Amino acid sequence: MPPHEGESLGVRIRRLRRERGVSLAKIGGGDFTRAFLSQVELGRAQPSLRVLRVIADRLGTHVDYLLEGRSPEVDRELALERARVLLLRGEPKRALISLRGLDEAAWPIGTDARLAEAEALAQLGRHERARKILDAERMVISKHRDNPRMDRWRALSQGKRLSYGNGDPKAAAENHLEIAERATRAGRPKDALEHYRSARTLLEA
Repeated sequence: MPPHEGESLGVRIRRLRRERGVSLAKIGGGDFTRAFLSQVELGRAQPSLRVLRVIADRLGTHVDYLLEGRSPEVDRELALERARVLLLRGEPKRALISLRGLDEAAWPIGTDARLAEAEALAQLGRHERARKILDAERMVISKHRDNPRMDRWRALSQGKRLSYGNGDPKAAAENHLEIAERATRAGRPKDALEHYRSARTLLEA
């Protein structure tokens, strides 16, 4: 079991606060008392969503993590990695489903998701839509001076498929995919992400 799995909201807040060396008073500031936060940590008081946002911001984390112990960034990376594997397997429609909502994510996940979306659309023969996405992303990638992503952008712009598998994935890659799906169903997104990445590495080899 992961070290922090099964934590309550209060225990999670207290652990993060201590890990960051922040006092009860500093978290509360002028928004709520240290006594109230102490009661939250002990599980004797339930903070409102507004208060949770304040706590999350001052702890440098997300409300999702405080409530569920998982970061939305991990979920976004997991969805992106799943989509990339599906593209490698020649399943663009399923890849597009996995990518839903990711185009609104911040750099670099948003750009990676839009490049994957353009690739899926190109595989489906929707080249005009794919081209519009690629044209918009060129300026974003240039602004960040990201050479690996620019190389990927160039390959996609030229209609090339990157070093993808031949439609018959290796047994090891399939094993990683099965484990990734089980980990996802079990609510272990970090484990799933690692196995999706391992499968992609094998498929791209």
